[in-house]
Amino acid sequence: MVEIPKEMKRLVVTSPGAGTSVADCKMEIETVPTPIPKSNEVLIKVAAAPINPSDYGSWYKSKPESYPMAVGKEGSGTIVATGGYLTSLRFSVGMNVGFICNGGKTGSYSEYVAVNAMTGVFPMPEDVPIEDCASFMVNPYTAVGILDTAKQSSSSKAIVHTAAASQLGQMLNKLAIMEDMQIINVVRREEQKQLLEELGAKHIVVTSSSSAGDDAWKDELKAKVKELGATCAFDAVSGDMTGHLLDVMPAKTGVVYLYGNLAGRAGNIDPSNLIYRKKQLKSFFLTTWIQNGGTMQMVSRMMNAGKIVNSGLGTGGWCSTQFQDVEMVNAHEEICKALESSITGKKLRIRFFT
Repeated sequence: MVEIPKEMKRLVVTSPGAGTSVADCKMEIETVPTPIPKSNEVLIKVAAAPINPSDYGSWYKSKPESYPMAVGKEGSGTIVATGGYLTSLRFSVGMNVGFICNGGKTGSYSEYVAVNAMTGVFPMPEDVPIEDCASFMVNPYTAVGILDTAKQSSSSKAIVHTAAASQLGQMLNKLAIMEDMQIINVVRREEQKQLLEELGAKHIVVTSSSSAGDDAWKDELKAKVKELGATCAFDAVSGDMTGHLLDVMPAKTGVVYLYGNLAGRAGNIDPSNLIYRKKQLKSFFLTTWIQNGGTMQMVSRMMNAGKIVNSGLGTGGWCSTQFQDVEMVNAHEEICKALESSITGKKLRIRFFT
């Protein structure tokens, strides 16, 4: 029988500060009662939780009543208690799982989390250390969803992807080989190009390396789009990049899916691309992709995606992740350092040691 403490520690954002960046946030380690799982929940002792860009976007942009804010959206650990009822039919004490936190007062940067067993808990492969499964959801399932969306919306065998040297971008390149899809990678720097080349990426456009003028990279990208017949682009950058992508996509069939806002609000959009050339600007959101088509399709989609993801979580697998470990006490400092760095080879992970 695992001894469960009455209290636990978790990381919270207590204030957005000036409200302009992650660095402005005030973060503290808070001691709170350990949650007791309800009839549809399991209690998980957290082994690790990754720090994703989708995590910290809301830390300094939320309403005053949102603070103190429990943070972290996914993680992995071991079930130490169940709330009984139907949960015990699928999950048992001692089982290693991944989990997602669906808002509320629960965050994955906690020593323990109580999570709905039917919607937020996922079995992990037994041959992979549970801490290495921490980043099982956001990036891997997004990669699966992006390729599935491209296949469903187009007969094209190629897509354009921005911020392509990110952990997600690296996963996407590996998965694309398995799915017979070509990726036209758009990155900012030469060292990012080299990183992707080491993974076997063949089509890479560097936006800062144009020697023939500021728009030379757009000409190169447009040529690759035409050569490979790409009709879909997935943009994690936003800002002016969204408009640039619409410029290079083919008329009538070109679609740009916006799924991130690293550079802020989308701009630089020529209305003629949408009105006369009949190009389209859409959104891609992981939750929407998962839930599309109702419950039956969602269950089938998640089961299929889960098999693809779990098969690649181990060392050398398509969605294995290189982590840089931090602890709650220095997490905020390390996040700020990472945001100032151009290094894309590792993802920050909060480790909970016992």
